This record gives sequence, C-alpha cells and structure tokens, in this order.
Amino acid sequence: MIALLVPADATAGDTLDRILAGLATDRDATLTFEERRDDPMLEFPETRSGSLFFEPPDTLIRQVDGPRGEKVHIEGDTLTLERRSSSREIDLSEQPALATLAGLFRALLTDDRETLEGDFEIELSGDADAWTLELVPRDRALRRMVPELTLSGTDGELRELVTIESGGHQSRMRFEPSQYAD
Repeated sequence: MIALLVPADATAGDTLDRILAGLATDRDATLTFEERRDDPMLEFPETRSGSLFFEPPDTLIRQVDGPRGEKVHIEGDTLTLERRSSSREIDLSEQPALATLAGLFRALLTDDRETLEGDFEIELSGDADAWTLELVPRDRALRRMVPELTLSGTDGELRELVTIESGGHQSRMRFEPSQYAD
C-alpha cells in the first residue's frame, strides 16, 4: 500500500497523477449510480438510484430517481437542493465542510490534485489500472460528520464511493461507466 499521508515518493505521486488524468474530462459527463444507505435506525438498508452530471468547469448535478427523489445542483459556490415541491439555496462559501464534499467530484473530474490534497489526507493503494483512494477530511468539522471516504476504480473509471458517516451510517455508491456528450 502506498501512503500519501506523508510526502509522496515519485511512484505514488505518478500513480495519483495518472488516476486523476484518467478521471478528468473537459466534456459533459454523466455517471449513473445505485446507492445503498445503511442506517442503524432502519430495519432494512435504503437503496436509491440516479445520476451525476458534470458540466465543466464547475457544474455538478446529482439527481436521485423515484418518489423520494431529489436534485442537488452545484454551480460555482451555490448549491441548490430541490425536494418534492421545495427548493433551498446554500452559499458554499459559508459552509466549508459542505463545500469540501461538493468540491470532491469537481476535483476528481478536473484533475485538480492540489485541491484534493488540500482538502483530504490521501492513502493510495493499487495502480492506475485498479486503485483505491482512502480520503480523510482535513477539516475537523467535516471529519466529525464524515470520517472517511473510499473511492475505487479501474482503467480511468470511478466505480465505487463508500462514505462512512458518524452515528454508524454508511453509503455505498456503485457507478456505471461514464457517458460523455459528443
């Protein structure tokens, strides 16, 4: 396992650079997902599906399908949450922990290693063909809510995101291969 918690050696740095370059896109991209949320308060896990849409350089939309669906639209420093018939706007510059989570996918999809390393302690295992990134938020407030995120992928594709949340909550999102606009 290659750790990036301390100054990275050339091999680990090169591998992270190749992973980020493989994920980066300058085109509109859509990732479909299935998410399983485990909550100790629920008898059964909750399963949802939807899509993530990225429009470079900084627009990210997360659409959850179904009757309990929701839409999260992030553009610049503004997050808009739509549920049923209500809408709420959040200024991310006033919510640093939320801004860090919102910026994670943008950093991955724009090959922004500086932001990723600034926001998270990163532990890398594997190589550019099959990799896992364990991310621990540097922001203490965020780390209390979300102590760890684990991303894994193969061949330039993000395949899974596991989010460990406080209180025993866990989310596992599995992604289908990216679809790009022509």
